[in-house]
Amino acid sequence: MLRSITKTAKKLAIATGLYRPARYLTRLFNPHHGRAFQADIALYRSLLQPGALCFDVGANIGDKSEALLEAGALVVAFEPNRLLMPELSARCKHQKNWTLIEAALGSSAAIATLYAAKSHGQSSLAQDWMGKTIASFQVPVVTLDSAIACFGIPAYCKIDVEGWELEVLKGLTQPLPLISFEFHLNVQGIKSAVSCLESLTRFGPGLVNITPAEGAEFHFQEWMPLAQFLEWFPGDLKQTLPGNPYGDIFVKKVAL
Repeated sequence: MLRSITKTAKKLAIATGLYRPARYLTRLFNPHHGRAFQADIALYRSLLQPGALCFDVGANIGDKSEALLEAGALVVAFEPNRLLMPELSARCKHQKNWTLIEAALGSSAAIATLYAAKSHGQSSLAQDWMGKTIASFQVPVVTLDSAIACFGIPAYCKIDVEGWELEVLKGLTQPLPLISFEFHLNVQGIKSAVSCLESLTRFGPGLVNITPAEGAEFHFQEWMPLAQFLEWFPGDLKQTLPGNPYGDIFVKKVAL
């Protein structure tokens, strides 16, 4: 019942133009939301120079886009789920440094089926991904290479596409300074993360660190060489990773 009321209130706030003031008040009076947002901003400021170009691949409702913008980045967001557009636009469209591309990313240009989940964060191009599907529709797919040709090389590319990460990386043929992608500590998720890491080894040496589920602090004090991390992963993360058994893997290019 409470969730239904919350969804109705959110739709009303978006329709009346009160969404952003409502979010400000939510962060002000809900310390957890406010701290999480500020932690994301601090993380991005520690990694990026002001004005850095960033790709938000799988922007969802805009949590990371908002934090990147607040950190001073120029953000190109990619999101194919039409069900999320009202909220995503309400959050970020007013920002001059934010560009929305209503498309998914993949290994080649195509038209693909997006499976929209009841929990919007679980929507995916992978039909067998977790979550209850409530709708499916055709969406355009572009590659990272084509996005780079259009906007330039991003200083940071965040990828959160619910099981489609490897397909996104297959559409990339050049190293990027910093990439992050979501991982899960189940059998399928570990296999997928290893495949993504192996894909990135073709661009040469890298350094790796991770952040826990929805967290913004690095798990390791020192970044680990990519080859060493591949041999170790998932290591003891099921025991030592705080929170839920997933997070984000960050890989940064090593200057030769």
